[in-house]
Amino acid sequence: MKENKIFKAVLAAVFCALVFTMTFISIPTPSVGNINLGDCMVILTACLIGGWYGVFAAAFGSALCDLANGYAIYAPGTLVIKALMVIVILLVRRFVFKNNKPFALAVSGICAEVMMITGYFIYEAVVLGYGMGALMNIPFNAIQGVINLIVAIVLFATLKKAGILKLFSNN
Repeated sequence: MKENKIFKAVLAAVFCALVFTMTFISIPTPSVGNINLGDCMVILTACLIGGWYGVFAAAFGSALCDLANGYAIYAPGTLVIKALMVIVILLVRRFVFKNNKPFALAVSGICAEVMMITGYFIYEAVVLGYGMGALMNIPFNAIQGVINLIVAIVLFATLKKAGILKLFSNN
């Protein structure tokens, strides 16, 4: 049943909603944006359902949240950045680590969060035209990345210990 396309599509929809919800519940920052646990769910989505279903769930859940929160200008960038985060996690876990341990998640998550920080800097500096003013958001994105990665590692380890990871085809 794990390979059933309908099951995977439903799972992607559920994770899309989880990404949206965890992103929607947020703390505004003094600059543009907010701090939330959306990336925690992006990381878990990559690890639990993976593939194009995971890319879809993470990217659309995050971008839809930008639209719902009034940050429509960020939605295109978020769509691409969150999709790339999942792809980075999948590639690192596939080619660097052949196991499903929290350490593999930590390393792939760090790579993804660096991608997120870089992606938003480029998007804000170039696409939105903030130039070097986009540097102002790097510390907030870094704080969010670290917090999200820690929470994702703890949740992943808890799900693994509880045996829940066996329900997902990537594990």
